[in-house]
Amino acid sequence: MGLLSFLCLLISIIALFIRCNSVSYLQPSCADHERLSLYKFIQSFRVDCNYKFSPFARPKVRSWSLVDKGDGCCSWDGVKCDEETGHVIGLDLSSSCLHGTFPPKSSLFELTYLIDLNLADNHFNYSQIPSKIDKFHNLRRLNLSNSAFSGQIPLGISKLSQLTVLDLSNNDDFSVYSDFNLRLDDPTFDMLVRNLTSLQILNLQQVDISSPFPTILTNLTSLKVLSLELCDVYGELPPEIFRLPQLEILNLRGNTDLTGSLPHSQWSSSLKQLHLCFTALSGEFPPSIGKLPQLEILEAARCQFSGLLPSSLGNLTMLTMFNLIDNNFQSDISFSITNLTNLHFLVLPSLNVRPGELLSQLHKLHKLTGLGLSGLKLDSEIASLLVNFTKIQLLDLGNTNLKGPFPKWLANLTQLTDLYLNDNELEGPIPQWVSHLTNLNLLHLSKTNLLVEFDTFFSLKNLVDLDLSGTKVSFPPNSETNSSLLKLENLQLSRCNLIEFPQVLRYQNRLQYLSLDDNNIWGRIPQWFVDITKDSLSIITLSGNNLIGFEQPTIVLPWNNLKVVDLSFNKLKGQLPIPPVSTKHYSVSSNLFSGDIPNQICNARFLRSLDLSKNKMSGKIPYCIISQLGDHLQVLDLRSNNIHGAIPQAFSSSCRLKMINLSQNQLQGELPRSLVNCSMLEVLDIGRNHVNDTFPSWLGRLPKLQVLVLGHNSFHGSVVDPESDLDFRFLRILDLSHNLLTGDLPSRYLQNFHEMCVSKEDQSTYSYTKITFFSKVGPKIFENEKILEYSITLTNKGNERLYVKILKLFKVMDLSSNNFTGRIPNIIGNLQGLQALNLSNNNLNGRIPSSLANITDLESLDLSMNILSEEIPPGLLQLTFLEVFNVSYNQLEGPIPEANQFSTFDANSYVGNLGLCGSLISKKCSNIGNAPLQKDTIDEGNQDSELVDWIIRLLGCLSGCIVGYVIGKQYITDKYNEWFMETFGRHRPKRRVQKASRQRR
Repeated sequence: MGLLSFLCLLISIIALFIRCNSVSYLQPSCADHERLSLYKFIQSFRVDCNYKFSPFARPKVRSWSLVDKGDGCCSWDGVKCDEETGHVIGLDLSSSCLHGTFPPKSSLFELTYLIDLNLADNHFNYSQIPSKIDKFHNLRRLNLSNSAFSGQIPLGISKLSQLTVLDLSNNDDFSVYSDFNLRLDDPTFDMLVRNLTSLQILNLQQVDISSPFPTILTNLTSLKVLSLELCDVYGELPPEIFRLPQLEILNLRGNTDLTGSLPHSQWSSSLKQLHLCFTALSGEFPPSIGKLPQLEILEAARCQFSGLLPSSLGNLTMLTMFNLIDNNFQSDISFSITNLTNLHFLVLPSLNVRPGELLSQLHKLHKLTGLGLSGLKLDSEIASLLVNFTKIQLLDLGNTNLKGPFPKWLANLTQLTDLYLNDNELEGPIPQWVSHLTNLNLLHLSKTNLLVEFDTFFSLKNLVDLDLSGTKVSFPPNSETNSSLLKLENLQLSRCNLIEFPQVLRYQNRLQYLSLDDNNIWGRIPQWFVDITKDSLSIITLSGNNLIGFEQPTIVLPWNNLKVVDLSFNKLKGQLPIPPVSTKHYSVSSNLFSGDIPNQICNARFLRSLDLSKNKMSGKIPYCIISQLGDHLQVLDLRSNNIHGAIPQAFSSSCRLKMINLSQNQLQGELPRSLVNCSMLEVLDIGRNHVNDTFPSWLGRLPKLQVLVLGHNSFHGSVVDPESDLDFRFLRILDLSHNLLTGDLPSRYLQNFHEMCVSKEDQSTYSYTKITFFSKVGPKIFENEKILEYSITLTNKGNERLYVKILKLFKVMDLSSNNFTGRIPNIIGNLQGLQALNLSNNNLNGRIPSSLANITDLESLDLSMNILSEEIPPGLLQLTFLEVFNVSYNQLEGPIPEANQFSTFDANSYVGNLGLCGSLISKKCSNIGNAPLQKDTIDEGNQDSELVDWIIRLLGCLSGCIVGYVIGKQYITDKYNEWFMETFGRHRPKRRVQKASRQRR
């Protein structure tokens, strides 16, 4: 018994030891006040997993209870406690179905020991992030992504100096008020991250930053992930950002004004993902990019890259996604695609390739599930080789020269989710077997000749994005039951010859993006359509129809969550409807709206573009459009209305405007000096108003100004010299016509016009100024973005024309109908890129400079109605592109050149020059061999003697000139009106009489 008792005692001691030892490792219970704070926090929200949360959402907090189970709150789902102190240090309530307003003084901020806070994928009803967030002094990881936070990001986040993870992404779900995005105004981006030197992950995707790219990011050497997608950052991207030593993911997609180039060396070797789509990055792809051994994703679609693709791209064997579509690359594919065996998604740029050989290589990529061949000329036979690509889920065959019936081999690709067949010559009906492609999520058939029966798609329950623009669509007469099965979110039916709103729209209560442009829809917008879409619709374009209004009159557009609205080119009339506060792009151009511009339009305070052009609007420009909207507005187009008064002097230092068109109104007063604050301005058109000011030389301080139209105003005085050699260096269109400017032609400015010196031969690419917006359905941002293009009206070769795309190759200078005097400076010949030059209807004297022959791109030259003398330089025969030439009503002498382009001009180009002779006019050159030689150059020292000679001749010929001008004017035909006649020539007879009167005095 003694031994047994000893063993029992030993076992008891061991058990007690184990128990005591185990107790010492039990997690301590959290403090009562922390448990209560957590419980009070979740009482602020309702738990609703039926809302639009991720499919993985679950109600974690439903298991929480105040009943003490011994460990307080440490066992609650999503709660983590410190093992020693029991303090709550981690809270992960991501995807917990929380819905409601986040209290600004929430009990959550009593958990001062928090290290990790994750509230991602909830819905906090567009609350602001509370300023008390700086109470979390120990916070290292903060994730508030995809949770419907809004407004200004609080300065307190910048005080969380221990943060290694900051994720505020995707709080714009594209189905709510877009002005409720998270944004960075104060603090600025620079202020936000200045103290966050330990950051490893920074994700601000869709945060409205609207500032130059912050160079301070190049100092964050611990960064592994940097995502600024759709943040509206602009300016030049510093190359050092690619060299951050730890960087693995760089995402800059959708920042369309972000410029720069790729570095030629010293890339971060740890880089795994590079997302650059929809930026303005340019230059060549350097061979050094092939030295990134871990690169898995390379996206640079729709940028401005050019040159040759380096063969070193074939070294990126870890690539899973490769997309370089829509750039300016040259030549063929110089790298081996078969090396890229890990590719899942491949979109090739439009290059010279052998399609059959290419597809045989693609067969060897066994992991391929996404393939984009848009722009490659495959033809239908070669494309049929894709029949065995049965794993393909995304297939883009847009603009690939497909012809004939709908491709039968597509029936074999049953895994398809996204199919693009747009811009092909397909014809005939869509076969019924298409309804068996039940995984289809996206189907684009625009710009084909297909016959589409809409009920073919009723059984495609997963289809959310359908583009049938330009096809021949027929709708079933009674489709209520089947139509309700189809729940589209993106529907495009432009150019389908529709005469009314399709009845199938009655059942599309999830529609976010609808395009019915360029149809024949007439009458009023039906109320049933408004009712079914008022909460879902984000983008609507109805331009180019015959709409006259709404079935129920409206003051504010009836869609609550509208981001983009285009009602242009209709017959809408009455008071201008006010866009909802969510609107970013608002266009009602070319309608019949009248009355004052309502001040309430400024409620949409985050407008990016406002186009009210070509209506009957009156009154003044609302002050708030400049003062309140200027911080976000990029395009302001009010041309062709009856707006009067002065332009508000309210352009702030944060002005974002790129294009201002106020032409063809009744504006008065001076040009506001605050315009110099608009440092991003590229286009300024104030032509055809009554602006009374001196020449605004201060506009030369705008570093990006390319188009300046001030014609048909009352600008007066001489053109003073520029402040620096950089003034107006990028100017390519200058119109100062029909003003009261005096003095010599501005030679100093002609030296500064560097962009006009670049000829078409030297400028290999062209583009046009634009801003973009992106549509989004569910989690996917559509890459077929809309483009809002700048436009101005000019007169080209005698015809007034609206230039919707202002090409960078288009270079014009019009200084006509002013009071400029003196000679045409020889330096004007340096402007070799000019296509049109108009100096007519001034008081210019001396010879025509032979240096004009250097402007090899010149298509139109108008020097008429001046006092030019001597001969027409024979060197002008070199201008082989010249289509319009007018030197009428001067004092030219000698033979008219008759070779090359000059043989195509008739006598109207030379009328009013009594000393000219040649076969094109009635006066023949009887003794050309004895004609006095004319100098090609004039000694500047002889100017005084020539002036005396000119005065003597003028006194003798004055009356004859006046009579000759009046009679000769009757013989100028409309066919050969001089350059800019229609736009800028209306007051020319009056101005000419004034000049003659001055000469008489």
